[in-house]
Amino acid sequence: MTGLLNLSKERILEILKSLNTRIDQTMLKYDKGLKDYIDFAEKSDKFSFRSIVVPSVLVKEIASIVKTPVAGVVGFPHGYHPVEAKIREIEHVGRSGGKEVDVVIDLIQIKSGNYVGVNNEVEKLVKSAREIGLGIKVIVETSILSDDELAKICKILLVHKPDFIKTNTGFGPRGVSVRDVMLIKRIVGDELKIKASGGVRNSIEALNLVLFGADVIGTSAGIEIIKDRDEILASLQ
Repeated sequence: MTGLLNLSKERILEILKSLNTRIDQTMLKYDKGLKDYIDFAEKSDKFSFRSIVVPSVLVKEIASIVKTPVAGVVGFPHGYHPVEAKIREIEHVGRSGGKEVDVVIDLIQIKSGNYVGVNNEVEKLVKSAREIGLGIKVIVETSILSDDELAKICKILLVHKPDFIKTNTGFGPRGVSVRDVMLIKRIVGDELKIKASGGVRNSIEALNLVLFGADVIGTSAGIEIIKDRDEILASLQ
């Protein structure tokens, strides 16, 4: 906390100015069609976001029309697919031109206390992504986890080293909180990157999450966040 209080105005401005490069701009709506996704991707492509995240079945179509790297979600949104199905989906994203996968782990196994099963799944998922050259984020859905469950999952991820631990799907009972990020950061330190996702709607919320340890922000409101950011920067000049 003391370090945060001592942050300089220059550091805060630095984060705000580069905020778009930390955003995974996301659309995962099941009530929209391909034309809606294409429109979303084309508009988003102008903002130099870190990536555009879409359902795995649309990765090929979206990757073919944008310069921004495209990621696909796997096992979405509840993670209760067999691990073999998730591996096939990871392979599909790779064949379709995706650069990363955001994979939901088996939340039922977590809630059952089967951490051996969770460990085995994470090992296979990370290995699968690595073999085909994809980045991998593991989604743990903090909105349904106790502190103890989250800590145990973090320790499993530290063993297998995915690129990121991702907090939420956006389909759970709540979005990400600063507390989630702080708890994760306390355990993983700098050994894993953190993607804070779910319910982030403005630039101050995004800034706050970054200040407390998030490396990347997952949001469907990236364009609105950057427009909000620009207004704040303009008011500071």
